[in-house]
Amino acid sequence: MINPERGLEMAWTQSLVQILPTAKTVVSPDGVPYVSLAIAPQEYVEIYLTLTTNDCPFKIYFKRFDALGHLIEEREYAQAGTIQLARNFALEVANFRLNSYEFVHD
Repeated sequence: MINPERGLEMAWTQSLVQILPTAKTVVSPDGVPYVSLAIAPQEYVEIYLTLTTNDCPFKIYFKRFDALGHLIEEREYAQAGTIQLARNFALEVANFRLNSYEFVHD
């Protein structure tokens, strides 16, 4: 039997992967799919689908890992009500991070 919620999750990830450059669908250890956009070594913008009535459907996070793969920074950047807004916020986070990194290291 097909789980309708799982079908919904896969549809939104495929939509975002098609409109975000270098984005990939990743599945968490709990079996929950999300979209990950690599912006630098060990730095990612991740988009998650939330199925609660009190939040917007999409949450956008910035995550950074050390060389061993341990999470060292996690920030919730935004919540979005549409796939297009989630895409825009993800690209905005990536641009902010890349620009701030270049500015600091110049």
